[in-house]
Amino acid sequence: MRTEEDLVHALRQVAERAPQPDLSAALAARRHRRTRRRTASTALAVAAVIGVAGVGTTITRGVFTSGGGDGVAVAPVDGPSEVMASMQASAEAQSRSQEGTPIEEIWPKAIFTMPAKNADGWRYRPITGVSATEVMVNAESAFEKAGAIEIYDSESGTFRKVTDVPATPGLKRAYPQDAAFDARSVVWWVNATGVREIWIAPLAGGEARLVATYKGEHQGIEAIAVKGEHIYWSENDGTVWRLPAEGGTPEKIADGLHLIDWPWASDVSEREHRKNQTKVVNLETGETRQITAAAEAVGLRCGPTWCVAEGLVQRVDGTGARKADVSFPMSGFPALDRYVRTGTSVLDLETDSWVTFPKNPDNWMGSGTSSAPSTITYWGATKGTKPDAFRMVNLAAAQ
Repeated sequence: MRTEEDLVHALRQVAERAPQPDLSAALAARRHRRTRRRTASTALAVAAVIGVAGVGTTITRGVFTSGGGDGVAVAPVDGPSEVMASMQASAEAQSRSQEGTPIEEIWPKAIFTMPAKNADGWRYRPITGVSATEVMVNAESAFEKAGAIEIYDSESGTFRKVTDVPATPGLKRAYPQDAAFDARSVVWWVNATGVREIWIAPLAGGEARLVATYKGEHQGIEAIAVKGEHIYWSENDGTVWRLPAEGGTPEKIADGLHLIDWPWASDVSEREHRKNQTKVVNLETGETRQITAAAEAVGLRCGPTWCVAEGLVQRVDGTGARKADVSFPMSGFPALDRYVRTGTSVLDLETDSWVTFPKNPDNWMGSGTSSAPSTITYWGATKGTKPDAFRMVNLAAAQ
């Protein structure tokens, strides 16, 4: 029997042969994006080698290539025995495609074309949807160097600058990490050699402000959020911290939890890729929802309502369990607690329906780089590693 190491090695060989749509994105995914998402993507890709060999989708942080079918098979099951049977299905059965509804027909406002670079030639890296018509992007002045945060309005076709992204002099290998926002602010953290910084800026537009600098402590930041007067983050060791947005001393507010999408947190990090989540916790109210895992669930990841694992989906309470070819979600957690992206399709868990993306000129697609599960999927509007425009799907408009 092949070991997981064998499968990882095989996956890496496939990835090395796959075309790279954007070298900076691919290397950023491997080297400098936070561990939580990077290891989750690796785990899901290994699962793909095991369960859906032949479909041919390779995932990296932020960018993946797709050479498989446009749809995937979903079928309701009657109980745990059916779920177990689905997990034992052959690769051929798992890769059967099912035609979904074209996105233009069901969510016409969710798909649009936007420029891939600004007037200065800075390339855009999508982050996530801010609303049904607005998407947040990083404008990168150089390789992995976010120079500004902007918002694109898909209705007007215009951009507005949120803020410049300052670089602190003297920091070595400093890379701004995944952003988060609320109605008032946008926050991000910087990963530098021996240093972590936390920054904030007004979402309406204005100057960015350095809130905190940590040396020696808080080096394991994995996810970040902002709500009102406070910034929150979780670390690899499962601690969750709160810091006044004006600065000050951080306060630990939880142990054994990892942020998903504020205020919800999981008791399992995405680095523990085959371990099932057992609860989801509301950090504002203290509400804890215990998770009833379907039989044979592997790598179960849940928001407050819906869960996704290798080859199945279910609700937190264990109901609605059904087999689904969802070995390739771009995040281990459903986006907006509802959507699971797999290759060139999206499974809407609320309606149990598949929505398919149109064919794209190249064989790569990318996902947004937000701290919470991103609503963004994008690809080049034309062939090439550096297209002038992106075709983009914003699930925040999927209504």
